[in-house]
Amino acid sequence: MSAMTLKSAVLVLLLGGTAHAVEPMVPYDNFNPTESDPPRATKVRGIDPARWASEQTGTRQQELRALAFTRLRLLSRANSGTGRYGLHFIQPSAVTAIEAKVRVNNARSTGCEAPGIGVSEGAAELSGHFFNSSTPSRGSAKDDITASIRIVSRSTDPVGSQLLRVEALIERCRDSTCTARNSLFTADLGPVHQGELARLRVQWDAANDRFVFQRDSQPEVYGAYTVTDTRAPGIANKELVVTHSLPTCTSGSPSPLGYVNAYFHDVWVNSSAAPAP
Repeated sequence: MSAMTLKSAVLVLLLGGTAHAVEPMVPYDNFNPTESDPPRATKVRGIDPARWASEQTGTRQQELRALAFTRLRLLSRANSGTGRYGLHFIQPSAVTAIEAKVRVNNARSTGCEAPGIGVSEGAAELSGHFFNSSTPSRGSAKDDITASIRIVSRSTDPVGSQLLRVEALIERCRDSTCTARNSLFTADLGPVHQGELARLRVQWDAANDRFVFQRDSQPEVYGAYTVTDTRAPGIANKELVVTHSLPTCTSGSPSPLGYVNAYFHDVWVNSSAAPAP
């Protein structure tokens, strides 16, 4: 499949399409040790290792991964390269849908002093590698198809603005680490203020060759694809993460910055990925 054109993406965004049934959603973790939803057989304080594993790539100056009462707090501050920091699901191959409430309390992205070098980005994401569009190689992300819904900050945002953007993405990994990607679909789901809660969902609707994205109670947005989707991904991660993607500045320029401080609440998944009690 060739990448969906911007015109087509906008048409899908505006018109949506005929809704089809996808697997229902169920609770996965509300990060509450005293009133767990779904219930656990034993009380777990902290991040449950039976449901989550740490995710960390790239380098950063500052990082934090901890529970804050009934919320997962992820913080990352970096000034070079690309990276992801957070948690991934223990059984990612069963997960075809992720929903969570996300609040970005603070985010800031600054680029290079010299213009035209590149754009800095920082984001809070629900994302995953869902299938491979070619011949997968275990441990390599090349040709994996990823889908994400995220709240993003960019260095091109107006100075002093408290507005961030909610975006939906489908991408194809071009290398083994998925550092380089081709865009297959992009949709802007509107602005969100720093500190404002948004409920986000990304769901693979394999029967209809598309992904379903939703923000809060807004209409669903469908991202279609025509690549082969019958092969498992080389890297099967499904994640709650904060990310950064920063340009390399010329000598003498200040370092760029990607800073995201976000909370994740009330995680849901497709019913066949429900966790054990």
